[in-house]
Amino acid sequence: MSDHRNPLRPKLDPRLARRLEEKKAELDRYRPLKSNILNRLYGDLRVVLTYHSNAIEGNTLNLRETQMVIENGLTVSGHSLREYLEATNHAEAFDFLVRLVEGNAKISLEYILALHHLVLKGIDDESAGRFRDGPVYIRGATLIPPPARQVPSMLAEWLEWLEESGQSFEPIVRAAIAHHDFEAIHPFFDGNGRTGRLILNLMLMQAGYPPALLLRDWRVNYLRALDTATLGNYSPIANLVGRAVEGGLDLYLEACRQEPEDLYQPLSELAKETGFSADYLGWLVRKGKLAAIKRGRRWYSTLADIDRYKAEVAQELEPKGRPRKQV
Repeated sequence: MSDHRNPLRPKLDPRLARRLEEKKAELDRYRPLKSNILNRLYGDLRVVLTYHSNAIEGNTLNLRETQMVIENGLTVSGHSLREYLEATNHAEAFDFLVRLVEGNAKISLEYILALHHLVLKGIDDESAGRFRDGPVYIRGATLIPPPARQVPSMLAEWLEWLEESGQSFEPIVRAAIAHHDFEAIHPFFDGNGRTGRLILNLMLMQAGYPPALLLRDWRVNYLRALDTATLGNYSPIANLVGRAVEGGLDLYLEACRQEPEDLYQPLSELAKETGFSADYLGWLVRKGKLAAIKRGRRWYSTLADIDRYKAEVAQELEPKGRPRKQV
């Protein structure tokens, strides 16, 4: 699709691209992430992504109110039933998205319709999970969406692009292009933005990235970037999505770095469990090759940190150097 409309290959700002590469590499060193970290992250993202995605569309629940609605089922005066349903629906759609990622599911028309159904159920049951059968207009946008009869074939072409020529782009740029092109098709009467942002995050998470934190305060720049892409320049939307992914990376890294205190053990204890000598582990710490904290005069680290070091050596990311394993 985009190959025909976009003569210039989108470019990420070099500084942003470098930061993304460095932060993604650091996150990969923590993989596989512990279940308690993932559960905490998904719990936070379930609320944060719901709040920002709905706020971009005009929902007036604030972040705290969104959390109360999703986690406690509470209502707050001054808000419509639709706004409550938008919050609970998006949270449920995010849960479904996570299951798709964990199951390594391939993006399909079936899953797109399922996500849309979750977004709109109880709000517009007649349209939920169904492609539009009439015209739509995007207020303030340059783009005029295609006739309804073309929606299924254009989405099939969109999916084909993702699987084939879209693979020539690195994941963040590919996801940004695909996000614009999905919004350009505007396959539904309502819920296109929320569904499209869920699909954007599905693409990113399947590529090993965290979800993109597209913030409410970015709304004007986000819509402008989508409009600019319609004119053939995808670089603004690629960079905006890149910044949003960086926000997700920062969130993940913060969670990974906050290792629970009770997981830390003295190097002498870790030596008994790992087969490395305490002296060798101390050498790794002094060389900055093993993450550790100091309490008094003793160094403490975790089994997870040692596993990460072993993985780096196995992948030849670290020189094998001086170390000797205890026999």
